Formats: sequence, C-alpha cells, structure tokens
Amino acid sequence: MARAGAKRPSPSPQSDDEESESVRARDVKRVKRERIEEQNRVEERDGLSDDSSDSSDSVPSLDEEDISDDDDDPLDDYEDAQFKDDVLVQAYQAARKRQKGHVGSTSEGGVLKSINLVDFMCHRHLTVDFGPRMNFLVGHNGSGKSAVLSAIAIALGGKAMTTGRGQGLKDLIRKGADKAIITVVMANSGPQAFKPDVYDPHIIIERIISLNGTTTYKFRASRDGRILANKRSELSAILENFNINIDSPLTLLTQDQARSFLSSSDPGQLYKFFLKGTQLSSLLETYESSMQNIEQVNTLIKRQVEAVPALKEKVDTLQRKLLASDAILRQREKYKTILNQSAWSYVTDKENEREECQQTVNENDQKIEEAQREVYKHEKKLVTLAEEIRQTEKDISNFDETRKPLQKAVRDAKEKVKREKKELGDIDASIMTVQEDIDADRGGLQILQRKIDAKLRLDANAQRDEHARLLRDRTRYEEFADKLRKDKPKKQLQLAEKNGDLKVAIQAADQITYQIQQKETAVYNINEKIKNLESQSTNRLTAFGHGLNNVMRDIQHTKWRHSPPLGPLGMYVKLNDMYYRDTIQGILGATLCTFAVRDPHDRATLVEILRRNMRNGYRPGTGQNQVPPVYMHGGDTFDYKRGDLSHLGPTVLSKLTVTNDDVLRLLITLHRVERTFLARTVQEANNEMKRFHTNKILDHVNFFSADFQQISGTSSSKSSNPSTQWRGNLLFTRDLNDDVQQAREQLHAREKELQALTDKKLEAEKTIQAIDKEVKDIGAAIKKITQGLKPIDLKLDEIRGKLAEVSSTEMDNWEAEREERMRKIQDKEDQLQAFINEKQKKELDIERYQQDSIDRQRELDEHMPQQNQQAEILTALVQHRADADAKKKYYENAMKIYQVRRDKAAAEVADFDAQIEEWASQARGFCPVRVRSTKSSAQLTQERATLEAAIKEAERHLGVDTSQLASDHRAAKRLLVDVSKNIKQMRKLNRVFHHAMRNRRTWWADSRNNIAVRARTAFVDFESMRAMEGRLVFQHKEEKLSLVVHSTTRTENEDGESTERSHYKTPKNLSGGERSFSTVSFLLSLWTTVPCPLRALDEWDVFLDAANRRVAAKSLMEGARESDGKQYILITPQDMSGIELNGPDMKLIRMPDPIRNQ
Repeated sequence: MARAGAKRPSPSPQSDDEESESVRARDVKRVKRERIEEQNRVEERDGLSDDSSDSSDSVPSLDEEDISDDDDDPLDDYEDAQFKDDVLVQAYQAARKRQKGHVGSTSEGGVLKSINLVDFMCHRHLTVDFGPRMNFLVGHNGSGKSAVLSAIAIALGGKAMTTGRGQGLKDLIRKGADKAIITVVMANSGPQAFKPDVYDPHIIIERIISLNGTTTYKFRASRDGRILANKRSELSAILENFNINIDSPLTLLTQDQARSFLSSSDPGQLYKFFLKGTQLSSLLETYESSMQNIEQVNTLIKRQVEAVPALKEKVDTLQRKLLASDAILRQREKYKTILNQSAWSYVTDKENEREECQQTVNENDQKIEEAQREVYKHEKKLVTLAEEIRQTEKDISNFDETRKPLQKAVRDAKEKVKREKKELGDIDASIMTVQEDIDADRGGLQILQRKIDAKLRLDANAQRDEHARLLRDRTRYEEFADKLRKDKPKKQLQLAEKNGDLKVAIQAADQITYQIQQKETAVYNINEKIKNLESQSTNRLTAFGHGLNNVMRDIQHTKWRHSPPLGPLGMYVKLNDMYYRDTIQGILGATLCTFAVRDPHDRATLVEILRRNMRNGYRPGTGQNQVPPVYMHGGDTFDYKRGDLSHLGPTVLSKLTVTNDDVLRLLITLHRVERTFLARTVQEANNEMKRFHTNKILDHVNFFSADFQQISGTSSSKSSNPSTQWRGNLLFTRDLNDDVQQAREQLHAREKELQALTDKKLEAEKTIQAIDKEVKDIGAAIKKITQGLKPIDLKLDEIRGKLAEVSSTEMDNWEAEREERMRKIQDKEDQLQAFINEKQKKELDIERYQQDSIDRQRELDEHMPQQNQQAEILTALVQHRADADAKKKYYENAMKIYQVRRDKAAAEVADFDAQIEEWASQARGFCPVRVRSTKSSAQLTQERATLEAAIKEAERHLGVDTSQLASDHRAAKRLLVDVSKNIKQMRKLNRVFHHAMRNRRTWWADSRNNIAVRARTAFVDFESMRAMEGRLVFQHKEEKLSLVVHSTTRTENEDGESTERSHYKTPKNLSGGERSFSTVSFLLSLWTTVPCPLRALDEWDVFLDAANRRVAAKSLMEGARESDGKQYILITPQDMSGIELNGPDMKLIRMPDPIRNQ
C-alpha cells in the first residue's frame, strides 16, 4: 500500500511569527521530554532503589523538575498518515481481486448454533437454528423478529434498556407467565475453543428471568446437559475468549438504533458511533481517567515540595536549641545508657528465672530417667517372678499329682501284705499237713527198719556186715543229695531276687540316661539360644530363622508376578509388655517366622526358594526342620476398630505395636488378636470371664494366661487346656545383653544338673556291675549243685543194686517197701521244702511289701511338708511380685508426677522464653544492641531516678525540655527525610506513568488512524457497487466524521444530446435510497475493522428501494462469504424476492405470522 508523505496539516493559514513561535514551543517540549526520558534511563541503569535512602537520615535532593501541567498531549502532536483515496482503493480492489472466489472459513467457535425462547416477549415457545455464516430473518411485523435479536442480547449479558423494549428485564416476560427462559447454543471447537475439555462441542447458555426482576445463569454441557457453572463471571470469560462485545453497536444494532443510525447525518454522532463501535472510546476513557490520576499525583507532589522549606526551618531551629543544651544532653545520654541497661536488666532477671525453671526441667528429666530405669528393672523382675511363680504353681500341681500315686502305692502295699499273709497262713497249714505225713511215714519206716535189722541179725555175720555197710553208704549219700536238693531252691530264689534287683538298677540307669539326654538337649538349645541372641544384636533377621540372609537375597533377586513377599512378618511386630512374652510367642510365633504373598504363583515360587535354602542350611525360627507355611493376603486394609476389644481388657493386639497394615490384618485374620484377651494367671482369667458373662458384656470369650493355660467358652460351656509353649527362637527382647545373661545363667544351672546326673549314672553303673557279679556267682553255685547231684544219684543206684543182690525175698519186699516209703518221705520232704521255700519267699515278699508300705508312707508323710514349703515359697513369690508390681506402679506414678512437674516447668520455660523474647524486643526498641550491667534492675532504677531529677532541675534553670526537644528534633528530621523520599519516589513513579500514558495514547492514535484508513477504503469500494463515489472524511481533532458522495446525473435536450453533470452531496442532499445505501456501506466498512464473530442488524433495508436493497444485500453476502469466522444475522420485515440466495452458507429463516390476542 502506497503511503503519501506524512506531514502535519495546518488547520488554518498562519503568519511567520506565529509559526516560529509554535516551532519554538514544540522544541521546548521535545527537549523537556528527552531530558526526562534520559533521566529515567539513567535511574534504571544505575539501579536506584528506595532502600538505599532509607538507611540514612540525609535529606534527598529535590532539585528535579516536575512534569509540568502544560506538557502537550501526544494526540495534539500526532500527525495522521495521509493516503490518497485512489491509491487505497487500488490496493483494496487488488486484494479483493486476488481473493476473488475465495470463501472464508466458517467459525468453529463463538457463533450461534440456535436460540430457544420460552415465554419471552411475544413468544410462548420458539426455536431458531442459525447458519454458520449469513442468516436472513424475515417475517411480517409483529412476528417477533426483533424479539429474537433482543433475546440474543439479553442471553449474552445485555441490559433491557439497550434493546429498547423495556425499562427492566421483567418487562420482557410474556404476559401471564411467571418467568422467561432464553437458551443459546454457541459453537465451541477449534483452536480458540473455551474450556474444550468441559464444553464439547457446544456451550449451552441459559438465562432465566423472574417476575421479581431477578435473573440467573446456567451453563450446561452439550452432551449430557449437566450444569457446569452458574456465575456471571463464566459468561464474561466466554465473551472475552471469543472477542464478543455485546454492548457494541457493531455487534448488535437494534431496530431503534438502526433507524436512528440510518437517518442520522450529524458528523459528531457518526464519529462517536465510529469510536464506540471500534471500542476506541472505552480505551480513551480509561486513558483519560489514568491521566487524571497522574495529575492528582502531580498536585500532591507540588504540595509536599511547598512544605519542605518549612520542615527544613523547623529542623534547623530544633538543632540550634539542642546545641544550647549540650550539658543536659550529656546527662541525657548517660540517662539513656542507664535506661538501656535497665531495659536489658529486666531481660537478664527473666533469663535468671528461666534458668531456674530449666534447672527444674533438667532435674525432673533425670528423675524421670531414674524412675524409668526402676520401672524397667521391676518389669524384668516381674517377668522373672512370673516364671518362678508359674514353675512353683506347676510344682505344687505336680505335688498334688504325685500324692495320688503315693497314696495308691501305700494302699496297694498294705493290700499285698494282707494278701501275702493270708497265703502264708495257707502255706503254714500245708507245711503242718505234710510234716505230719512225713512223721507218720518215718514211724512206719522205723518199724520196717527194725524188722530188717532183726532179720539181718539172724543172717551170717559177713553178709550182715556187707549189708550194713551198704545201708550206711546209702544213708550218707541220700543225706548229701537231700542237702543239695534243699540248697538249690534257695539259690534259685536268691537268683530271682538278684535278677529283679538288676532289672530295677538297669531301669534306674536308663531313666538317668534319659534325663541326661534331656539335659543335654536343653544345654544345646540354650547354647543355640545364646548364639541366636548374640547374632540378633547385629542382624534382627536371625530371630526368625537361621540362614535367612540367603533367603532374603534370593527374594530380592527374584522377579515376582505381583509384588515381593512380605516378611518375615515378625520384623514388623514389637512387643510392648515382656510379661506376656512366652504366651504371645506361643500364640503367634509360627506366623511371625514366615512370609505372606499376594499371588498364588508367587507363593509357589517362595516355597521353592525356602525348600532350596533348607538344603543349604536355612532353618526357620520355629525350631522345626520343615518349610514354614506361606500365607496369602489380599492387601485389604479393612476397618477392624469395631471388633477391637482392647477397651474391655488387655488383648494380644493391645500388647503389640505393628508397623505394617498388611501384617496387622493378617494377625487379625489368622489369630483374632484384637479379640483374644490376656491374663496373668488362670484365676484372673476365670474371674474376668465370669465378669464378662455375668454382666452380659460378651457371649464368647477367649483367654490366654501367662501360666500357659487357655480358657474359652460361653456362660454355659467353658473349656480349659494347656496352651502351646514356644520351642523356637526368642522373638521379642527388650535388652539383648540381659537376655543373654539370663540364658548363660540357665546354661550354668543346666550344666550343673547335667554333671550331677552324670555322677549319678556312674554310681548306678557300679551298682549294676555289683548285682551282676552276684547273679553270676549264684548261677555258678546252682550249676555246681546240679552237676554234683548226678554222681550222687548214680552212686545211690549202685548201692541199691548191691543191696538187692544180698537181700532175700522177704528182705526184698521189705527193702522195696522201705524204698517206697523213702520215696514217699522224699516226695513229702520235697513238697515240704517247696512249701518252706514258698513260705520264705512269702515272708520276704511280706517284709518287702511292708518296707515298701513304710517307705511310701514315709514319702507321703514327707510330701506334705514339701508341699507346704512350696506353698510358702509361692506365697512369698506372690508377695514379692505384688511388691515389685507396687514398686513398678509407684515409679510409674512418680514418673507421671515428675512428668507433670517437668511439663509445668517446661511450660514456664516456654513462657519465660516468650516473655524474654517480648521484653528483649521491647529492650531492642530502646537499645538495638544489648547492654549488660553488673547492677541489678532495682539499683539501675534508683540511679535512673536520681539522674532524672538532676536533668529536670537543669532543664528548669535552662527553660527547655531536652527530652522532648531531642524527640521533636528526631521526629522533625525523620518527617523531612520521609517527605523528601516520598517526593522523589512519586516523581519517579509519575514519570514512569506519564511515559507509559504517552506510549499508550500514541498507540491509540495509530490504531485509530489504521482503522480509519481501512474503513475509508472499504467505504469507497462498497459505494462503487452502486456506481457511486463515496468518501469518508475523518476530522479527528474536531471529532467529526462525514459521508461525502459524488454522483453523476445525465440529462438529454430536445435534440437528443445527453449531458453529464457531476456534483458532491452530503447525506442531507442525498435521496432516501442513496442515504440508506451509503449508511449501509458505512456500516459494512466498519464491520471490516472489528474481530467480533457475531454481527446482527435489525431492519437493515428499512429505507432502501429495491435496486439499492439488491446491491446492499449482495455486498453483505459477498462480505460474509469472504470473511473468516464471521456470522451475520440480518432482520427485515420484507420478503427476499429479487435477492438471489445461493450457496449453503446463506440461510433464510422465515418467522411464522403473528397470532393476535395471545
């Protein structure tokens, strides 16, 4: 676009003197502005700041010039760029030619899709759908066309008065209705979309007007109709996003505005319309308001500058008076020093009091620590006593159990003695019977022997001697054989007794061997326990298994399907009360030594890892040589509070601290730790259970006691069983060194017991050896007797044969009879010996049973003192436990008392700290640097009073108050400094504001010129469509805008010769159609300068004839077609006949005929 040389037009001719004067004035203003701008640049470069002057009492220099009131307005000096109309038209038409046939893009956002009216003005219910580009809304008068335009204005935030249809919004409600609803659907897509994630693809704006004049907005989503906002600020944001100014006449020109605009020819009104439509007037008003503020600041600066000399004079006067009172000032300085020392002395006093309270805090901290040690000491003692009480109660219970077999043994022994005595009586009777039979047989034998002897006396002497010798030998051998036969049963009886003694000795030795094995196992376990405890000091994992480090390393290096295993679970559990350590280990021990996973596949993987490490030395902390179970958990952090019974008594959960929520839920799921109660003894558990059932607090109760009993059940059914005793590693410990020491003491005791059992086993082995030797000797004696009987029996057979040879028949009969009698006597004697042996055995049994009865009775008699002794020991232990518990509670209460004292003292220390800080702050107000003094606050107060009296006396003689004088001088000087700084800062700020306003107003003038050039060019082009040459004449200084139309008329004379005549016309001289067309062209030219996507015009063709109407319509449609993202809504009461509406972007909306009397 060509541009003519820019020059400042002269409104009227001037003389040379006037012109030179004007040039000089402009030069002065230019120099002044350049000086101010240079000063601003220097200040910005040097980094001038207000803080630097605040630290000094010096008065800043005020030798700077204010921005004078007669600084020229940049609009006054602004020179419009002068362009020739023909050059502008050529450039504009060339651009139109280049884009001929170009169809601008339709707007994706900011244009109206439809409007729905309910009970608004004359419409009961109306819906109008708009096209994206050109919309002609036609209908007869009274059909409600203008109501649609008014509804658009009201929906987009316009006021009722701007529509010209009422004084208030309630006047727009249809008669008979209680409210009106306007719903506008606005497109919202593309790069300029407003909140596309919320409003997609349309924005639904709904405004409701009530009869009482209130109005509400609702902004809905286009997809589901949800209300997303209801504030007016949302509408403002939407309109600002799409550059829609609903109050601008170029956005929406109502019927009344259109008529007045089309009929107006006043240049001043047209210029105002131009400024308002392009929003330049609102910017100008803002600039003028800012300039007024700048002028107000200028006035304030002048007033403060005028007050500076008086302030300087006051400061100088007070300075002279201060010099005259120098001696008093020195006293004042001393007084100030004492005052500063006095101020800080109060702080020192408070600090001393604070130190005393801090000492109290430290002392109570020390006492709390000592009490804590005592509590811990007695807690350990209580644990030890509990173990001893449990063992003693167990011993007493064992006494009761052992008493029963002793009593039974005494009864059995007495019964055996009674039974054996009865059998002994039967044996005595049998012995007497057999003895009588033997005596009778011996009497018959003697008679027979006498017969034989008499017969032998009658025989020959030699035969008689031989026979007598044989008889003597027979008798001797028979007596010896009889003696051996009688010794053999005795030896056999002795052998049986010794074998019984040997069996008893072997059983006793085996029992000692079993006890030794048990003690050796206990010693081994204690040694393992000591090793485990020592390793726990460096690795907590060893408590839950040997070789767990390898397991954890494999877990860390394994890829898990869901997540790594959780565990060992005991790593997340801490025991708070060591009294129940053994009980809780028995309940939870196996669970605490294992792991938990979230996925079955991960469970199989972990089990395989554990099995593989079992082969490499891993052993779980349970003490069992098998893979521990792996639990599944879902990670559900359910709420267990409702089922927690800790408020009713100590539960397993109340004695634990669990640091992992998943572990806590596992313990609750597996062991119901939140509902399982704990008690110190079985009796306490029974009492608590009875209380729960009697008071109907709980139905089913489960208790574990510290003496290893489990009691559970309801009020009607209860069971009691021994609880599981933990055989694994020690999982909970408070003091590892103390536990190791206790384990070493247990080891020493078990080793001592093992040594005693070893010595006892040696003695038992010696006894076995002695008894075995006696058994062997008796067996040898029995063997010797058996072997000695054989030759004697052979010898007797030989003697009997020889006697048979020397005997006669009668003698043979007698000998046979004798032998028979001898045999019977022998049988009877054997039988008698058997009875005697049996009697002796019975007597021994009776003696043994009687001795056993006596021993059992003695044990039974000795049992009661031992039981009583154990009961006394138990009573003493219970008393010791009560004393230890009382002392523990005493120290706990003492801790609470010390804590209260400590907290009180700490609170006082905090109060003193606050007071010290406050007083120190106040003291710093007197003296910023702390001044210390060896004098007390009372001494300083007395000294200050004395000095104050002396100062007053001196001032009385001098006639001035130096204290007030000094403060007045400081105040006056401070005021002078503050005023000077304020003046300098305001000058700097005012220069910045003034410079900014000059730039703004220059930019405004440039924008105004550019818009005016564009409007002028477009106006010439639009006028050319009607074969008219129109011009827009802008007079910015006079704020006038004129339309000038050059028309040509042709006339013919009588000869048929035509004559053309051209002339310029103002709007007043134009015909009605020309004026209306020119006005429409003017409006079209202004539309090309604004970015608003919405353009609505009511009764655009009211004064146009058919020809001008067609041309105007064509101009409007071409402009709409070529524009990018603009939507036109044109309202006319006439039909569209004669106007060609081609293309999908042209839409004709015909309103239904009005219904009267509605």
